[in-house]
Amino acid sequence: MPAIAIRLKVRGVVQGVGFRPFIYRIAVRCGLRGYVTNTPGSVVVHVEGEHGAIRRFRKLFREEMPSAARVAQITENRAACEGYAGFTIEKSEHAGIALSTIPPDIALCHACMRELSDPDDRRSGYPFINCTNCGPRFTIVGKLPYDRENTSMAVFPLCARCRREYEDPENRRFHAEPNACPECGPSLSVVSRHGTPVATDDPVGFVADSLRAGEIAAIRGLGGFHLAADATNDETVRRLRERKRREEKPFAVMVKDLAAARFLARLSKADEAILSSPSAPILLLKTYGNTSLAPSVAPGMQNAGIFLSYTPLHRLILERLDRPLVMTSGNATDEPIATGNEEAVERLSGIADLFLLHNREILQRSDDTVVRRIGGKVYPIRRARGFVPAPVLIKQNHQNRDVPKNSTSEDKNRDDNKGDDLNNSINVTDPSNCLTIKIVPAVKNLCVAGLGGELKSTFCILKEGFAYLSQHLGDLDQVPVREFYKETFGFFRKFLDADLAVVCRDLHPAYFTTSFAETLSAGRILSLQHHKAHLFSLLAESGFIGKAVGVSFDGTGYGEDGAIWGGEFFAIDGMEMTRAAAFDYFPLQGGDAAVREPWRTAVGYLHETFGPVEAGRIAASRFPDIAPERIGLLVDAISKKVNVIPSSSCGRLFDAASALAGVCRRASYEGQAAMLLEGCLRKGGGLGRYPFTIHDGTGRLGIDWKGLIAGIVSDADAGTPAPAISRKFHDTVAGIVLEVSGRLAEGTGAGHVLLSGGVFQNVYLLSRLLAGFRQRKLKALIHREVPANDGGISLGQAYFAAQTISGG
Repeated sequence: MPAIAIRLKVRGVVQGVGFRPFIYRIAVRCGLRGYVTNTPGSVVVHVEGEHGAIRRFRKLFREEMPSAARVAQITENRAACEGYAGFTIEKSEHAGIALSTIPPDIALCHACMRELSDPDDRRSGYPFINCTNCGPRFTIVGKLPYDRENTSMAVFPLCARCRREYEDPENRRFHAEPNACPECGPSLSVVSRHGTPVATDDPVGFVADSLRAGEIAAIRGLGGFHLAADATNDETVRRLRERKRREEKPFAVMVKDLAAARFLARLSKADEAILSSPSAPILLLKTYGNTSLAPSVAPGMQNAGIFLSYTPLHRLILERLDRPLVMTSGNATDEPIATGNEEAVERLSGIADLFLLHNREILQRSDDTVVRRIGGKVYPIRRARGFVPAPVLIKQNHQNRDVPKNSTSEDKNRDDNKGDDLNNSINVTDPSNCLTIKIVPAVKNLCVAGLGGELKSTFCILKEGFAYLSQHLGDLDQVPVREFYKETFGFFRKFLDADLAVVCRDLHPAYFTTSFAETLSAGRILSLQHHKAHLFSLLAESGFIGKAVGVSFDGTGYGEDGAIWGGEFFAIDGMEMTRAAAFDYFPLQGGDAAVREPWRTAVGYLHETFGPVEAGRIAASRFPDIAPERIGLLVDAISKKVNVIPSSSCGRLFDAASALAGVCRRASYEGQAAMLLEGCLRKGGGLGRYPFTIHDGTGRLGIDWKGLIAGIVSDADAGTPAPAISRKFHDTVAGIVLEVSGRLAEGTGAGHVLLSGGVFQNVYLLSRLLAGFRQRKLKALIHREVPANDGGISLGQAYFAAQTISGG
């Protein structure tokens, strides 16, 4: 048969993950000729040969793609046969290189793990072993293109043996930029809390012994330092809390492998796939009641954040220690994570007893990613290491189909039947990957930015249909976090060559990003209401276009009327959003003080439900540890509307319920009251619901919650246990969402419901809603790529900006 030729252009995370050697190997196996090369933002493949060989090439492409690759888009075209004698890997093109060429950091692969534990291997026990399938990527990049001389590995010249591996396309370390061995690579050292070197020939063993003895170690990792402590030693964990100034917020726990994780929690197959994926996130899991974990690891919680050792250094420590470790960000509370050796000793000497250091510099700061599992798939909570800077593709007209391993195709049936092209295939090996998509034409050629919110901040730069979200940056009420934000924004903007046509910020006039937008020399500045941004982020990642009901529940967001919103329902029609329903306002007195002290929020609800006198009496009865004078002053301030702002926040309703049920009256971290209320919830048969009323408001429906508050007070006075109150409360909120959404859907003809906002990180509530909407024949859409909390709103802002400027 005559030879034919095809040319592929592959976009996504396809550079620095062994993609070119993979193409080389399957092309050679198929007897094809041509080349593969890196180009700015993509990999280009030219293959020529017999039709059957190309058909086999396509099959192997789908079945054997590297696990760390995340293909977002493929364009396949017929090409002219050039008469190549064989197949080669050509030198990369660097002109116009973009951030999309940098892959995320990748967890330790099985091949390197085997070598690490093989006493006969030259890298046995080497804490910096890596290959094209694993190791540091984003966190070691200083400038582009992503070549060794532009990373923090530049100061480690390759030895002869590593050089041969690096230059051999048949070797899995071919062009692995961090490639190293004990002869030529980074090394470890130990210093005391005062920075004094500790003499030891076995740094890993020394630190493992110190951890076993109850000491706290600061360990330099991929994206920064961890503070490590024996997770089975309650005294040590409590000491860590005291030093870090982190009273009760749960700590994450790292274990050696899946076998160790199974001792702490019952794992489903989906859980195991998420934990052992190349991104290796922290997964929130319900732990056994009798685990070895210290009570202080996650006080009052039934869940714990568990993750596997994802670097060779972590693996070696845990093999020596053979017990779980608390591994929390190397910082004092509310500060950015420490990255440099001297910086860490200076900032963390009051927390850590010793430091395990290495001399491979961390150039991009990045915390660990946190996820939950909903419906067998990832539900992001915090997006950082292992995901950033991989882009999110702005999608349209998504379809749900059964697809071959590692890929989907919009032409799947045609390809299966005729062996046709790979156009629009994507990789779905990793839980973070996209659905089948098409780039939205309106955003193809624009460069816009969404600046995010104040809490859990991220930003997003959208260019050529790809949305590049920053790693989790922190809360912008802290000056060091603002500096981190500005530094990281500059990095992304420079390497994306982002000439910003539009930036979009939150509507709140006092947020840091409101003023920061003015410094960016963008062509235009837009402001978008907070809860609409939540829903636009879900529109962007789901690709939904049409009529829907949008539900946006969280703790706080500046409303278009100047009130604090947070319990909102929107009628969505394409890109138009109209506030269609909301919780009735309650008087929120004291702003942030009420967030830290949920009992204050409860008094606001009591005041609105029962009036000032009865509110004071009930509060004194329910909160005996609060001085009567404080309660009286608060009630008086609410009555006189002193420092009071109306709020429809569903997050604050959870706080009030938690306080009135006796679960949490004072919170040491954001979301604690709601998390503890969910954690104590009674399972089993239903207990009924509290009363509520849906009424016609001014241009929208209103939800009257007074019956709900009165019901909680009545149950609490009758001695009903908090778990039962929690169950009834959760079922009531679910009932409100289902009933209001149903009414709005019926009135607008919508068939979909979008659920966004931090309240929907509550797994019980979300599960009830997903089941309820299925029964009502409504399709619920939830987040899969960016967090439902404020960490995802920058995507919504960028998407809104792109659609606005294009007239979409």
